[in-house]
Amino acid sequence: MRSMKRYKASTLKMGVSLAALALIAAPGFAQDVDTSADDADDAERRLGVITVTAEKQEESVQDVSLSVQAFDADALRDAGVTDVSRLEFLVSGVNFAFTGNDAKFNVRGANSSNTFSDNTSIVGTFIDGVFKPRASQQTRAFFDIGRVEFLKGPQGTLYGRNTLAGALNVSSNTVDFGGYGAGIEASYERFDRATFEGFVNVPITDTFGVRVAGFYDKSDGYIENLAGDDLGAQDDKGFRITSVWQPTTNFDATLRFSHIEEDGREGGLFGFTLIPRFVNEQGLTDPFGGIVDPFNPQNGSAPPGTSQGFPNALDVNPFTVAQDFTPDADLDEDVVALELNWDLGPVTAKSITSYTDFQNFIGFDFDFSPNPFNIGGFDETAESVTQELVFASDYDSRFQWTGGLYYSQDELFFSFSIFNQTLENNTRIDLPSPDGEGTVSQLVGTPLASLDTNINGFFADSAFIETDTFGVFAQGEFSLLDNLRLIGGLRYSNEDRSLTGGGSNFTGDTNDDGIVDPPVTVLPGVAGSAPFIVPQDSRAVFAINENATDAVTLDETFDNVTWRAGIEYDFNEDVLLYVSSGTGFLSGALGANGTITDEQESLFVEGGVKSQLLNNSLKLNAAVHYTEYTNLLTQVLVQNPETGIVQTFSGNGGSIDAWGIEVESAWVPIENLTLTANLAYLNSEFGTFAQANPFQDFSGPQPVVVAPSSANGGIIDVSGERTPFTPEFTAVLSGSYEFSLGDWGYITPVVQFFYSSDFNTSNNLAIDPAQEQDDFTKTDLRLIWDSPDTKYSVELFVENVEDEATLSRGTSGGDDNIQTSFAYPRNYGVRVRATF
Repeated sequence: MRSMKRYKASTLKMGVSLAALALIAAPGFAQDVDTSADDADDAERRLGVITVTAEKQEESVQDVSLSVQAFDADALRDAGVTDVSRLEFLVSGVNFAFTGNDAKFNVRGANSSNTFSDNTSIVGTFIDGVFKPRASQQTRAFFDIGRVEFLKGPQGTLYGRNTLAGALNVSSNTVDFGGYGAGIEASYERFDRATFEGFVNVPITDTFGVRVAGFYDKSDGYIENLAGDDLGAQDDKGFRITSVWQPTTNFDATLRFSHIEEDGREGGLFGFTLIPRFVNEQGLTDPFGGIVDPFNPQNGSAPPGTSQGFPNALDVNPFTVAQDFTPDADLDEDVVALELNWDLGPVTAKSITSYTDFQNFIGFDFDFSPNPFNIGGFDETAESVTQELVFASDYDSRFQWTGGLYYSQDELFFSFSIFNQTLENNTRIDLPSPDGEGTVSQLVGTPLASLDTNINGFFADSAFIETDTFGVFAQGEFSLLDNLRLIGGLRYSNEDRSLTGGGSNFTGDTNDDGIVDPPVTVLPGVAGSAPFIVPQDSRAVFAINENATDAVTLDETFDNVTWRAGIEYDFNEDVLLYVSSGTGFLSGALGANGTITDEQESLFVEGGVKSQLLNNSLKLNAAVHYTEYTNLLTQVLVQNPETGIVQTFSGNGGSIDAWGIEVESAWVPIENLTLTANLAYLNSEFGTFAQANPFQDFSGPQPVVVAPSSANGGIIDVSGERTPFTPEFTAVLSGSYEFSLGDWGYITPVVQFFYSSDFNTSNNLAIDPAQEQDDFTKTDLRLIWDSPDTKYSVELFVENVEDEATLSRGTSGGDDNIQTSFAYPRNYGVRVRATF
């Protein structure tokens, strides 16, 4: 029989049974496994071994004394994982949020609250060993994948950067010298989505071969737009060329080149829709005001002749909007990477050198309405060079070690801009200010004064940031006894960062010579009532000058020493017990408003067990973990008094304490039946932490520790509150049974069940009740037919059978709106695969 595949579980009852099994099996670890069963039958029931490189050398995932979950290509396909957004269905204690094409990982209490400008993800992503500095790069390159590893907790001694809360390793397939091969996979899904992926493997000689892989993804979009083209539409394509040279058994060189481009219509920059907010009896925005305001509050969003914005399209359907401006995205990434491996006898060496050229532009309808009013855009580019050298011991000794050097240089550019294409009637009712001093305007949607073209209301900022990173690291393992090992490691990190930038609305004349030379200006001939063509791209409106004399300039150096210490004990040949502790580091952020934040740090302690029981028919791993995060970033909101536009900058909010329990299991109780369960309990609370209130007033349970200002409704002390994006309990259960059809092959039904308790999705105020996601379930069903030689397969699938619309990530913008996204609705389709 062909090797067993690992699938997901079927019902909650299965999960309860597995959890009970875990409790029963735990006291019996020291007992001998009954091997009286027929060896051939046992072989059919054994789970496969997945080799990982989580600690910079190849080893079984069960031998790594860290929380690492790894999945080969079969496991990814069978779980329907085609990009990082569905990894939460496989990895316990991890969930994923998205806005536009930005990845937002949330791990063990920490979340990537703001990944724009100089802020980066709390999870470091490495594609074939190459670090991705931008969060919008983390969703790329998910084709022809051989293995995915997710490391939970800080990885402070063996990884380059940004592993404050974890690391994601994605490894593509390499050349197979066993012979010529090719494969294709195609699917047709809901929303007229068609995907194609294929590869060709050519061993040209005994020592040199080439593998070419590519993909194409096209759809009409899953977000219905009543006033224009539908959103969330894919138009993505890319390829990867991998060439391998192995002149000797002791040396190999791999050269990879990949190109990816995306031209679809993204689902918004900060969210594709607005959700109802709360106001108080006075009409001021207040998260605990108790009165639901379902109308669009944006300037220029009201129908002509009215005084109220369009009703929120969310009242119709979470996946329905009404927006007139729906531009295509413009994303391109080219990566060249050279990997060299030497076996030098007692020492092995690896070198990874890479160059990346990345650009990402997203336009968006900033009035969120069918009115032709407000246009915005976000532009980012990244040019990166990395070099990593890793050396590892390869000899018989009680002491084994790994060490190396890391260097990278990133040249980053960011620009956020908004302008109006018509004039609006900005008349709002003035109400008494919450602090009793003066008045504030009631934030309701204002109508257009006219549909005539008049380019005005300019706002833009920009930043050029260069980061030079150097690291030196070493980790060793000493065997006190044959079954007892000590682990220790250190890493020194140094980051030199510089910023040049500023904005058209908050950077003025700062020179003694009286010359006004801001970093952002409006291009000549754009402003006014009679431009030849209304610009459809904010890059055609603003000129950005990196060498402007009035620009904000910042220079800062961040350095840090991180460490890891641990102990491993082989209870027997099938059970590993471990305790591990360490620290993580993420450098501070530089802001175009002249601010510099302190570096973020993490400290974790984890104890766990990894076991392979019942003659390797049961894998049962469990971990108890505690993490303390300090100096975590939060968002500081600054409102321009002239335009009303709220600009977001970063500040150090405070600390988070998180602890939890994670259990992962896979069981083959009888031949052909596979059950798995991933269970996670997480208690994550803010320590001392402050967040800006993005609303005008605040009548909630927390004190306002700073008086309200024109920028926002004060600073809220959220100490002791639950952190956002952290459900208390999650469970993923699955089951599959492979039926033999004889000469007709195999048919395998697969059931996957996901449950999450409630959590908040606000990027700004973690206790905002409007952005609370209730507990929910999602169920996936698959029916897979494989040919007898497994070279051909057909899969029918339904994902999210419940058609649950779950909040992904929300943020507060100008006019105190709440912009958000919803995760993918129910999907269904057919997928075929063939290998030759």
